Amino acid sequence: MKREDLIAALADHAAASAEEEASLERLRRFVAGPSDPFARSNPEGHVTGSAIVARPDGSAFLVVYHRKLGRWLQPGGHTEESDASMFDTAMREVREETGIAELSAPLGREILDVDVHPIPAHGRDPAHSHFDVRFLLTTERDVDRVAAEDPLRPMRWRSLEEALAEGVDGSLARSLRKAREVLRRSAALERGS
Repeated sequence: MKREDLIAALADHAAASAEEEASLERLRRFVAGPSDPFARSNPEGHVTGSAIVARPDGSAFLVVYHRKLGRWLQPGGHTEESDASMFDTAMREVREETGIAELSAPLGREILDVDVHPIPAHGRDPAHSHFDVRFLLTTERDVDRVAAEDPLRPMRWRSLEEALAEGVDGSLARSLRKAREVLRRSAALERGS
């Protein structure tokens, strides 16, 4: 994973709200700092990669229930040394968590959203922050049956309205809205062609 590549990608990203701008500035400072931003041993936290997984028309989004945090989230997680980029982290995590291999990236490797959020202490892990870099992926596929039926990690396709009604947090709601807008604009352009 190259820190310089992430610094460049963050420089190109424009925040969509004051909340995202605060996360973006904090993430930029963290990545440019002296410690390894990808190391899980970093006491401040570490960079994570995730993706909003949507139907190509933006009609539904895949959410995964995170038991430790007790809420619905987008698929994603920690970087691994084999990941060449944050996009690769997000892609790998989505494939591992959902069993879906056929994924498209409407924005390419462009960042959709960023968020910095606290992670409570759990077991041996002290409280820390996740500096999350989010991408947009689409698929027509369903989740792997075993993954979907895993009682430890249930996942569901939800419309934006259903996801909001289930209580997704504000940063995920923002990301879902951004993704739906990107996909609707793309569909409108295709219809106009």
